[in-house]
Parts: sequence; structure tokens; C-alpha cells
Amino acid sequence: MGGALGSMALIGLTNPETFRQHTSPVMNLYLVLLLSVLSALHWTHGQDPVEEEAIVVQHVQPLGGWSSVSPNQKDVQDAARKGLENFNKKSKAKKYFKMVDVTSAKIQVSNMINYRIKTIIGKTKCLKTENGDLDSCEMLQKRLKCKFDVQFDPRKDQDQYKVNSMSCNK
Repeated sequence: MGGALGSMALIGLTNPETFRQHTSPVMNLYLVLLLSVLSALHWTHGQDPVEEEAIVVQHVQPLGGWSSVSPNQKDVQDAARKGLENFNKKSKAKKYFKMVDVTSAKIQVSNMINYRIKTIIGKTKCLKTENGDLDSCEMLQKRLKCKFDVQFDPRKDQDQYKVNSMSCNK
């Protein structure tokens, strides 16, 4: 304020009456600014800070990367069933095979869903010439370990599954 009084003396405001007449708008401005700052400080300090719980990411599946999933998931079981259907169509065996176990599964999500599934399938007593219910077919001893790469396209209404590769061995 000393600097302000010095500059007022330079412009001829040394008389107290003249000083009051010319400084009241300036003082009013200072008063308004001071009240604004004080009310802003009161408003910001008057509220208790909100304590928010931190969100901890436990598992993020990278888009386009392969991730292990539970072999018991319904979508994995559906894809494995499509792989088995494809095996039974293309196999030269006279009898059907059916699913014994899905041992492991990986999934890759992009514009489609890709499954890499390892299974154990077993030969049944049901002949392919007989169109019976595969679930009711009695199992034989023969088992095969199979790997199916199955693609699921959710945009299609029909034939959503496509078996890209399969390999089976004893």
C-alpha cells in the first residue's frame, strides 16, 4: 500500500478529502477481492475430503493376446463340442467319439473369439450309421488326446463356430 500512496501523491491526492473521494472505488475493489478470496477459501476448506476406495485391477486380458480360461466355462464347453462334432464328421472311424474331459483352454479376443482347447475324447459303442443320442452312448476303453482351434463369430446368426484345426493322438 505504501507504493500506492506514493503514486497517489504524485498525481495530487495528498489532501485527505480528495484522497477519500478518489480511493473509495479502489478500496471497494480491494474489499470485493478480499471477500471473494475469503469465501473461496472458506468453501474449499469447509468441505471434508471424499475418501474413495482405490480400484485394484486383478486381471486384465489383453486384446489380441492368448489367456488361460477355465475349461468348465460354458463357452469353452460349447467350442469343444463343436470341435468334437467336426472330429466325428471327418474321422474314418465307424463309431462315434464323445467328450471325456476338457483339460485346458485358452482364449483370444479380437473381432472374433478364438479358442485353443485340449480335450480327452473316448470311443463309444454307437455306430455312425445309427443316428442315436451321443450322450447315451456307452463308452469303450479307447481314449484320444485332442487339440482343437475353434473360432466363434458372434456377428453371424448361423454357423457361428468354425473349427480351424484339430489334431488327435493316443
